[in-house]
Amino acid sequence: MTAVPPVDTAPAEAPKTLWRDRRALGWAFATGVSSVGDEIWYVALAFTAAQLGNAGLAGLVLACATIPRALLTIVGGALTDRFDARRMMIGADVARIVVLAGALTALAATGVSAGLLMVVGLLFGVADAFYGPAAGAFPRQLVRRTELVRLSALRQLLDRLAGVLGAPLGGLVLVAWGLGGAMLLDLVSFAVVLVVLVAVRPRWALARSTGGTVRADIGDGLAYLRRTPKVRDLVITLSGLNVFVSPVVAVGLALHAVQRGWGGVGLGWLTAAMGGGAAVGTLIALKWRPGRPLRAAVLLLFVQAASLALVGNAGYAATLGGMVAVGVVAGLASPMLSGAFQAVVDEEYIGRVGSVLTLTDDALTPATMVGFGFLAQVLGLGIAALLFAGGFLALLLYAFSRPHVRDLRIPDERNS
Repeated sequence: MTAVPPVDTAPAEAPKTLWRDRRALGWAFATGVSSVGDEIWYVALAFTAAQLGNAGLAGLVLACATIPRALLTIVGGALTDRFDARRMMIGADVARIVVLAGALTALAATGVSAGLLMVVGLLFGVADAFYGPAAGAFPRQLVRRTELVRLSALRQLLDRLAGVLGAPLGGLVLVAWGLGGAMLLDLVSFAVVLVVLVAVRPRWALARSTGGTVRADIGDGLAYLRRTPKVRDLVITLSGLNVFVSPVVAVGLALHAVQRGWGGVGLGWLTAAMGGGAAVGTLIALKWRPGRPLRAAVLLLFVQAASLALVGNAGYAATLGGMVAVGVVAGLASPMLSGAFQAVVDEEYIGRVGSVLTLTDDALTPATMVGFGFLAQVLGLGIAALLFAGGFLALLLYAFSRPHVRDLRIPDERNS
């Protein structure tokens, strides 16, 4: 059951192109600043946790943020569909600022402890569970549906740049100012996003869920997935990217480098080839607007599936070229898939369906990492990579066989 909240009698019309849209650009660049702050914090957290002197305790500290996110993200999605996404993001940002301010006070009073790091991680995980689904729904209120792919590409490009800049910057901050300096910079980055969110107002209201309870809304969201083939198949395809690709490039490449004696430098260049390729692909995605974005994305991903088969089965030059291809395709296809996802999901279900996708990734990716490592140990790395590449290929063939995926076009409308 849904209800459409009142819309301004003269709502602001979105510019035809993203590059003229100061609201959308301001929000995208503010989230990029926040991503830099997050990278600084994660580097500082990981290094500080590693210095606790107990590997198990360090792992527990780093896992603390993921546990509440996995448990609560579906609730965050339901609340996003029930309330205003922008206000939810503002609330989550305020919460994270308060958490960091409290952590800085505790750090000054008592110093670093595992308990402090775990509490911050847990509270951050709770905030992320509510911020993530809201951030996924907000673009639908901000830009035309035809610009969702381009906005997604811009946000992903800024995230990639944040990873390149933020991680080494985090190391420098940790050396110069310690954990407190990293906390303070992350707090400032959240404050930047908060200011922008207060200033940037959505152009259009979305239909809202009006179920009797949040639990009923969650059940309705799952039922929507079951009865809506185009959305269900898109979720399956998006989930498959991490299920089949991440283990090969995260675990398989490292094993390949060790087995062939390429060393850390060789592995570093393979990883850099992926990252550089992804940046190039994302830049192309900012300009390229295929009429059928899902068809284009799936066809490109066939190249990625073939490239994965090189891991454990090819020499260095071929593997390097394959990783460039993996990166370029990821940079091109990912914005098309995520932009199409935001465009085709009925507006009152965006939060819940997005949270299901996040939960699926969080649950399946660690399991497939372990599974890939087990297969590589039992059958050999080359066979394991071929099996995962074959599974990915089968998923893509399934997606391409579905007319509502293959032939989908994004209409030039503000939302549904």
